Amino acid sequence: MKRSDVLAELKPLPPLEAIAAFEKRAPNLVETFSWQDAWQEEHATMFTVAKSAGFDILQDIQTAFEKALKEGQTPQQFARQLTPILQQKGWWGKKLVTDPQTGEAVAAQLGSPRRLQTIFDANMRVSYAAGHWANFERNKKTRPFLRYVTMDDDHVRPQHARRHNLVLPVDHLYWNRWAAPCGWRCRCTMQSLSQREVDQLIAEGEKLHFEPPAETFRSFTNKRTGEIVRVPDGIDPGWAYNPGKAGYEARVNQAIAEKVADASPQMVRAAVDDRVSSSAFERFVRDPQGSMPVMAIPAVLRDAVQEDVQVAVLSAETMEKQLRRHPELTIDDYRALPSIGADPTMVFQDGEQTFVLVKLNDGRWRYAALKVTASRKAAFVTSFRYASDENIARMLTRVGVKLLIDRRGE
Repeated sequence: MKRSDVLAELKPLPPLEAIAAFEKRAPNLVETFSWQDAWQEEHATMFTVAKSAGFDILQDIQTAFEKALKEGQTPQQFARQLTPILQQKGWWGKKLVTDPQTGEAVAAQLGSPRRLQTIFDANMRVSYAAGHWANFERNKKTRPFLRYVTMDDDHVRPQHARRHNLVLPVDHLYWNRWAAPCGWRCRCTMQSLSQREVDQLIAEGEKLHFEPPAETFRSFTNKRTGEIVRVPDGIDPGWAYNPGKAGYEARVNQAIAEKVADASPQMVRAAVDDRVSSSAFERFVRDPQGSMPVMAIPAVLRDAVQEDVQVAVLSAETMEKQLRRHPELTIDDYRALPSIGADPTMVFQDGEQTFVLVKLNDGRWRYAALKVTASRKAAFVTSFRYASDENIARMLTRVGVKLLIDRRGE
């Protein structure tokens, strides 16, 4: 299989899967001020544009992009349609805008030909990545390998070029970070292969690699949250995840949520309990990939936090953090997650996080921190651990903590 044949095979993917992936997040319009307001996997559940907060332009951009995706428009056609609308609404050029988080006026670049190109490019590549990943999952029994493919020209980033022709199984952990696109304007893509096709490429002289190159990392501070994260060199901050898998998992999770939306609380809890008790969950804890629903959100908790979210999800990124920071926790500990939300002893909010706690018979507290996404359609578990009375007392003394449920005296 020649390189020209590979690229020809990659381009004509029917957009049905890409459209389906986009349609799952398109209704969830979320105005943001900074691209750091929505981080990595959160983009799989929403449609947003940085600096859109305070302007009535998000629906216009979403509608124009959906049309471009369905009709196969070029970036130029997309821009021609949108530019007069954005200019009329004042979202154009450099202006002073107010940061809703700080109340400060800052100079910002709003609409421009380059901004529209970036919006088009990022959303198109992420939508297609999710469409590709749905096919990868569907066909991995017959096409069990993925190949990282660059454009192999002078514009390819050095770290991406090092991964050209890397071939690993579809379920390999490496793809949790290094799955194209790996940054703004990244043109890399993924190709699924059968064993016969791998053998054919080798026979034709293609230099395939079956061991990923060593990774190096740098620290990046999210200025919106203050969190310091490790980002692999060669991947742009905010892209150190698998956009295709995140989009695919978002579709799966939404399908589950839609099925339980009208179900009784008992049925929702039973569905989550069944998932957490499965062998698939054990594999997820041991080898995090994708995400897992781990907690049904009862009415009392939804009322307390004033959110209509049915299920909390544990992402692979958080699970990896858990394994690093709390190696003492066992699979049985993680299988206790549903019980926290079922009958919480205490619930309090600290900033954007909601802490749900249960007092155990041995005197310890078991608790999970939840964060509702900016789209308000999903909740993620951001941490899980055990704590003492002293630990909890210190947490409750933090400035701004709001106690929502307190059943300690019952």
